[in-house]
Amino acid sequence: MKRGSAWLAAYTVIAAVHLVTIAVGEPWSEAVTKVLLMPALAVWVRLHGGPVALLIGLAASLVGDFLLQVDHLIPGMAAFGVAHVCYVWLFIRRSTRRSLVVVAAYGVVWVAVLALLWPGLGDVRVPVVLYSLLLTTTAVTSAWSGWRSGIGGAVFLISDALIGLGLAGHEFGARPYLVMATYCVAQYLLASSLVAVGQPAEQDLERAA
Repeated sequence: MKRGSAWLAAYTVIAAVHLVTIAVGEPWSEAVTKVLLMPALAVWVRLHGGPVALLIGLAASLVGDFLLQVDHLIPGMAAFGVAHVCYVWLFIRRSTRRSLVVVAAYGVVWVAVLALLWPGLGDVRVPVVLYSLLLTTTAVTSAWSGWRSGIGGAVFLISDALIGLGLAGHEFGARPYLVMATYCVAQYLLASSLVAVGQPAEQDLERAA
């Protein structure tokens, strides 16, 4: 348990340091802290018996973090698409109340955000539409699975909507900080909603297989 707490603390510290590096504007330290985020969270997940699909999702997120950091947008979106497929599969398996109201609400949000971003997206319109469908599906299925996961899915959507604002030319000073702050919170909330804290990792991995 102490080892798990230490890794979660490490994740929190890395996230805070990463936000500082954004302010400093030094690309190397910003990249290093960014790619350390998901490994720290993944170790915490593994120690608390997180399912294999969640670990795959975090690994895909790590790849996405790196690719976006070096300005490979489409491959980075594809990597995060894999992560969202993992999240959707996990949340569908554990959801018991599948509300159509949630689907309708997020459908309205999806259409509204795309309408706002569409004029400025240019050549990335199709990839953004496809990725945003996966992202919105994560938000819907996570909301079906409980309040913690639901908040995580909503915050992840906010984080990526902020990235979309940048792609569409709607830039503002706090945007890079808000993107990463919401991303770190979202990944923790999604991951922590899928782990059984305090149970042996081996038992949970067998149950999730």
